Amino acid sequence: MANIYEAKSEDLHLLIERASGTQGATVVIPDLQRPYVWDPTQVILLIDSLIRGWPFGTLLMWKVDHNDLGSIPHREFWQVVDRTSEADGASVNRRDPPASYHMVLDGQQRVQSLLLALCGDGWGFKQEDRNWLEQLEGIRPRGRRPAKPHWSKATLCFDVEAFADAFDKADDVIAIDYRNVLRWMITDPNEGQSSWKKPLNYREPLEKAFTSENKGRFIRLGRLWNEVQPNPNFKERQFKESAKKLLEDHSVAPDLVDRVIGPLAELMTVLRDVKLSKITYLELHPFDPNLWSEDDYNESIVNIFTRLNTAGRTLTREEISFAWLKVGWDDQATGRETAGGCFDKLHQFAVENGLPIDMDDVVRAVSFIWAASFRDGSLLSDKDLLKGDTVRPMARDLSKHWKEVTESLELLVRKIADRNLRFGQNAQFNSLNSVIVLWTIVFNTYKWLKEHSQSHLQRDSFEKSLEQALVSALDRWIVCSQWAGLWTNSTSMAKFAKELASDQPEYCNANLVSEAVAVTRNRLDSLVAEIVSEAGSYVQQMSVDRREQVSRYNTMLWIWHRLNVDRWEASQVQLRTGKHKSCDLDVDHCVPFSLWCGYVDQLGLADDDYEQRADYSSVINSIGNCTLLEKSFNVSKSAQSFRNFLQQVHDFKGDDAAIDLWAKNLSLDESMIFPSFELIEQIKTQILSRDGSIREELAEFVRGSKVRIDVENSQRQGSPA
Repeated sequence: MANIYEAKSEDLHLLIERASGTQGATVVIPDLQRPYVWDPTQVILLIDSLIRGWPFGTLLMWKVDHNDLGSIPHREFWQVVDRTSEADGASVNRRDPPASYHMVLDGQQRVQSLLLALCGDGWGFKQEDRNWLEQLEGIRPRGRRPAKPHWSKATLCFDVEAFADAFDKADDVIAIDYRNVLRWMITDPNEGQSSWKKPLNYREPLEKAFTSENKGRFIRLGRLWNEVQPNPNFKERQFKESAKKLLEDHSVAPDLVDRVIGPLAELMTVLRDVKLSKITYLELHPFDPNLWSEDDYNESIVNIFTRLNTAGRTLTREEISFAWLKVGWDDQATGRETAGGCFDKLHQFAVENGLPIDMDDVVRAVSFIWAASFRDGSLLSDKDLLKGDTVRPMARDLSKHWKEVTESLELLVRKIADRNLRFGQNAQFNSLNSVIVLWTIVFNTYKWLKEHSQSHLQRDSFEKSLEQALVSALDRWIVCSQWAGLWTNSTSMAKFAKELASDQPEYCNANLVSEAVAVTRNRLDSLVAEIVSEAGSYVQQMSVDRREQVSRYNTMLWIWHRLNVDRWEASQVQLRTGKHKSCDLDVDHCVPFSLWCGYVDQLGLADDDYEQRADYSSVINSIGNCTLLEKSFNVSKSAQSFRNFLQQVHDFKGDDAAIDLWAKNLSLDESMIFPSFELIEQIKTQILSRDGSIREELAEFVRGSKVRIDVENSQRQGSPA
């Protein structure tokens, strides 16, 4: 494949003109880029750096033929960055159509900042006053954010008086700190501030350039920039003439003009050099059918997007997908809610209801739903992400069915929470894929309901039947799919997308609620049946070698504690000792590790008897010697017996019979909770017996012949484990 890029350069002032839209913008931003995030102080620092001659940095630009522009989500740069609403602000006008456009892939923050600082009179920021105060003066407002906060819109201005004072001290325009010369000012007397009433002691964050006390002091930086001719032959004398006219046009006092005319002309020569400075960029070539196939070209561009490091972060495939969703979203179908608003609410709901995922996860999940429900199960590939005709229908289909997307997640998350299944590290599941598959199945069922009008009673029957079908498979699918190692295979999701897509004809043929839910139930049963063998093998084979690894038994024990009524009752006792008010849930040894190691040493095994030593080591770290309990002590590291600790527990103090019953319910033999060297073989036998019993019950759970008994009790009483 031919080289897809080459190094180029361009005068800074020409780049700004092409991006600012003075003749129609031909430099734009792909919508997959992150938003503009710089604040006003960072803009001033950038201008200060340019005047000092510091490097601007290399840009990455993608050259796109005008015929291809419409197939790529993009937007123009902002004239006003509005951070008071979701509107984002006013954008520049695009030139339509030149021969080609440039999309800024890396360098958006810098280019946008230059435009806000150096372009027209109305360019700048619109922000809440509390944000201006925090950014410009470091004052963090106290109290709650008001329901209707005041805002100000500002343009970057050049303080003539401050410049004169700074030059008197530095005697060199390059040595001046322009953070003290450049000021964000309100320049619009009509639309520059919120108009509602302010309290008498209100702290204004910005000065007004048009007031009588500021008359003749401030010049918009954009006007100073425009006055500077990018002519390398201009001398300081000619810039003095331009400077004098500029100062007079702004009614600068004659004595101040005399002080500043020379330094300002010198500054204008510096700005001329800045205008003519070469900005280097790597240009990605437009698609050429004589050099590349369309698929290879698109795949290369997407890979560049996803590998590009932008301010310490990498762009993801999901951000590219989200860009398409925003562009093609039908907000009429979602009650005037934008794609961004819809996804934000969905993300917030998931996080607030126990599913701590990020926005990329939401986009990936919804993209999977679309592929399985509207695209015959074909997941989007990298090469698809720049094909407008391929991707654009996703926004149309999802916005039309957004209510069903939301309803299906709400039901699923509610049922996951009801069953106390938690997502994340050291929780019951840590792959979102199992949830995405269920979400798609439930969505397809709600999609059927939308397409088949039902009475209120029929809809109520639908909800109950769907919940029953979901709950019947939820535990085993969420837990056992992870035990079966499904999500370690990168092709699993593609396989499931195809399988779920194959259900569409059956949903289409269903006319009754019972028929539609039967399709759902059959799919859920099929999913669980497929993983029984692999999950069962995991249950039988799962083991750890070291004491520190027993936390890997967490989910297995979490399930096992819930498969028997008496065991579950014992599991709910909080093992608090001393003054502890709360307990930590953790996997721990029953026979302490250090005690057991001491017993093994007393056996006097030969140093080279590795097999015997390994046999005793595997026993102590087996699941048969572990529990998952809420406790305020660590048995594993201690040389004390489990019974010794239990005698200190508030619920057991002075009641050995209660300890014995508790231990019996957790299948703990007396030799395990009160071990001694003389009982070493009995302990080993009991641990192995308990290990086999635990694994057999878990195997029954995998097969569906044992179910959790805790859910009803936990919902009524609450459960610590």
